[in-house]
Amino acid sequence: MPTKKQHFVPRVYMKAWETTVETLKDPHIKFSGVYTFEDHTVLGNGANRNSVLWMPHLYTVRFQHNFVCKSCPRIMEDFVNQIYTIMRENGSKPIYAKIGYSVIRTKKSIRKHLHEIDDWTFYYEDGNLAKQAAIQRNINALNSYVLENAFDDYLEKKWDSVQKGFIDAVRNSLPAEINSSERLIPYQLAFDMLSCFLMMLCRSPYFTAMRISQKIKDTILYPMFEDLCISAIPKEQSEITDEDREKAIEEGKQYADTIMTGVWYSELYRMIFGNTGGFYHSIIPMILSGCQMILFETYPNSEHFITSDNPAFEHMLKVTAENTNGFIFPISPTHLLFIAQGSDKFNLVDYRYANNETVRHFNQIIISHKHNLIIADTKRIRTS
Repeated sequence: MPTKKQHFVPRVYMKAWETTVETLKDPHIKFSGVYTFEDHTVLGNGANRNSVLWMPHLYTVRFQHNFVCKSCPRIMEDFVNQIYTIMRENGSKPIYAKIGYSVIRTKKSIRKHLHEIDDWTFYYEDGNLAKQAAIQRNINALNSYVLENAFDDYLEKKWDSVQKGFIDAVRNSLPAEINSSERLIPYQLAFDMLSCFLMMLCRSPYFTAMRISQKIKDTILYPMFEDLCISAIPKEQSEITDEDREKAIEEGKQYADTIMTGVWYSELYRMIFGNTGGFYHSIIPMILSGCQMILFETYPNSEHFITSDNPAFEHMLKVTAENTNGFIFPISPTHLLFIAQGSDKFNLVDYRYANNETVRHFNQIIISHKHNLIIADTKRIRTS
């Protein structure tokens, strides 16, 4: 059964920060959870990890996004099967559809004419017209849970073993050279950790493909659809009011957002089911050939790394003495993965210890990239 609460930061990932917590409202009640921090809050508020960092139906592909079907065949088949059920198996009166001279009764014909579904006319088998509006409402209400189920099958089920395997391999491997901090680990472990990082990056509702998609919306789609909606205002109006213009602009943005949501679904689909194309498959070879992993581990009894509602991100600032430009991914309160430019083998991981100053430095960066919420395993966090 698909879940309505779809976590964009997996619960299995947040488990590492789970501890005995209390809420600000009832500090005498202790329970297992994580501490959450909103803007400018000094003390963390205890919360069950099931209750945070989710959105309703985030990975549910609604039928209004059926334009993604050509690039997402499993979603296509899901919708085809559901439409076939509505037409042929629900109720006592099977129906079929026609468009032009084409008759639509089979899954093959549904698949062929799916992109024209708004123009279908529905009939009962005796040739009488069926209830068009009711059938169309049922079809428009369809949802596909292909993406949600796929995430559950991969990241949620594999994260524990990938995280533990990666940390153990780095810890237990011998130095590549005498007095070297670099550890050569099995290539597959390094690749699996990179894959998890990119999945966490791409599955976020705030994902912008390194700000590219936001630029597309701001510079192309928003202006284009705003102009189209303004031009659609009835010509008989002698003057376009400010209210008409604002409404048209808002409608244009909604059209653009619908398209970009579909693009995001297609990106997630290619990431999970594809072998080529899209941001995920394009950036992997670039990272493998031009970057190196650094695993930071805190000293015993030192401060801990935090995480956020944006746990995997790219940090780019002008180069300073403490150059931390690259990809950042806290993988536990005591471990943080940093991926930066490098010429060594990708599975040659630099293993470093992090003192309190280093932990606070990275925690400041994590806070600067959060959207709304910080997650920690302590009631107070220090960044200076």
